[in-house]
Amino acid sequence: MLKYSKIKSPTLTINSKIVRNNIKTMMDKLPSICIFRPHFKTHDNKKTAQIFKEFGINKITVSSVNMALDFRKIGFKDITIAFPVNIREQKNLNKLCSNTILGLTFSNLQSVNIISKLNKIKANAWIEIDTGYNRSGILWNKFDEIEDCIKIIKDSSNLTFKGFLTHNGSTYSLDKKADIINSTNDSNAKMLELKSHFTSYNPMISIGDTPGCSIMSNFDDIDEIRSGNFVYYDLMMLEKGVCTTENIAATVVCPIVDINLERNEIVIHGGAVHFSKEFIEIDGNNVFGKAIKHIGKNINDIDEKVISLSQEHGVIKITKTDIKNFNIGDLLEIIPVHSCLTANLMKGKTLHYSF
Repeated sequence: MLKYSKIKSPTLTINSKIVRNNIKTMMDKLPSICIFRPHFKTHDNKKTAQIFKEFGINKITVSSVNMALDFRKIGFKDITIAFPVNIREQKNLNKLCSNTILGLTFSNLQSVNIISKLNKIKANAWIEIDTGYNRSGILWNKFDEIEDCIKIIKDSSNLTFKGFLTHNGSTYSLDKKADIINSTNDSNAKMLELKSHFTSYNPMISIGDTPGCSIMSNFDDIDEIRSGNFVYYDLMMLEKGVCTTENIAATVVCPIVDINLERNEIVIHGGAVHFSKEFIEIDGNNVFGKAIKHIGKNINDIDEKVISLSQEHGVIKITKTDIKNFNIGDLLEIIPVHSCLTANLMKGKTLHYSF
């Protein structure tokens, strides 16, 4: 059980039982030939990483060289950095290559040219493909540019071509499950066409967004998935219908520091430095989190929205509960909008527990 008496300031709480259930649910959907390489940037902590180890997970995804070094120290030896390779980090890349099966992501021909000439960097090479998200990567139908990258990789002595990697981030901006499914199917179809076009190079395809991977039921044509947010989920995923409240593993517990009876508002110690300022729109209003539990003299379930954040302050509008039930010093448990950002901000202020 979570000992609320220990919480004095904003604290990220992780329910280990739900974490295990979320991992098992995702793994049970995958055929044996599909590699599960979860993205560790969501949790980015040792205790959750150890839970993945319980399930035999030994191949992981990270978003930075420093994150790769951190998880290498605790025993993960097969790591893909799913972020465009940063050529200024050669020293640490050299260090990783000495004892790690390293995967690097290339989003342009120039980076391929540079890294292919650095013989100390021994790595598997993934070409990042843009299937419509328009963030980074080579557009999926620019076959000539993609082939130029493949040829340089194949001709190099230090890089091994693995295949095509994408992150269909478009699903995060969609609100309906049907639209998420359509976007996922479209992105996957483009990746499969690319795989077919370059079949002589025997490429793998790797996908990685949580909304798509959570809703998908058939992974027979997918070689690897790298989703990460599914381990905790968050309010964004809940509102999209991607998960249920039973899947929410990460919440932030915050003390009440002020109560305004006239405005029907509560002020918590919990602001942008704890949650980030990411928000979603619910019923036409910007929402920065949802309070789901009131921990005072009695533990009560509630349903109230965080309507604004400043650096340390959070304001909650009380609409469904009698505000007189709340007291200074009580705790509120809040689902963050985006668990990845919240977990990053709350490093060192995290409690793991189980039922």
